[in-house]
Amino acid sequence: MSEKNGLKDFSPHTQDILAIEILRSIGVIGSLKSGDIKTALSAASRRWAALPQGKGLPGRYKQPYATYEAFSLPYKNYGGTID
Repeated sequence: MSEKNGLKDFSPHTQDILAIEILRSIGVIGSLKSGDIKTALSAASRRWAALPQGKGLPGRYKQPYATYEAFSLPYKNYGGTID
């Protein structure tokens, strides 16, 4: 994916770009933009093991994952609203 996007490092900026591309590839950008976090996390957590499945739910796999609160707070801080 990095070659396709012309990325040459793994800096925080590059990681953000890759994250957006992953979210785009699984079709959840529209859900995120509209505030439908429940749908977005349900779908994204299948591909991205570090995400929770939703509010009050764990990650799907046996590895560390971000809590819903850790995910939703920056989203809100950047102006996102959650249904």
